[in-house]
Amino acid sequence: IASTSNKDLVLARGHRFKSSELPLVVVREFEGLKKTSEVKSVLQRLGVWSDVERAKKGTKIRAGKGKRRGRRYREPRGPLIVVAEDRGIRLGARNLPGVEVVEVKELNVEKLAPGGVPGRLTIWSEPAIQALEALK
Repeated sequence: IASTSNKDLVLARGHRFKSSELPLVVVREFEGLKKTSEVKSVLQRLGVWSDVERAKKGTKIRAGKGKRRGRRYREPRGPLIVVAEDRGIRLGARNLPGVEVVEVKELNVEKLAPGGVPGRLTIWSEPAIQALEALK
């Protein structure tokens, strides 16, 4: 969790963003966005839209038999959105390449550090931070 606020680790992982401050924290209303266009506009204002575009350009067709087994595309990991409860944000972000939405109670190392490499670009909601404090 601490590595999500370290700018050097996040940049070393290959993420692209314009924000100078990490971690990125958004208000409670962000959890209720149900439209992809609304989520896109917020990501653009936060300065992380270039990371979503990086994930879209990096989507490749998988080598081997996995293509025939339902795993046709290999998609780079983009921003992770951590919320306290899903009030529609999962619907709004599911069609954006590389973006994943996870609740605090479902948070694990594989989501925070895909492939064991720490420093994933993470967007936290205020209630998610409060829920994380309550878990201590």
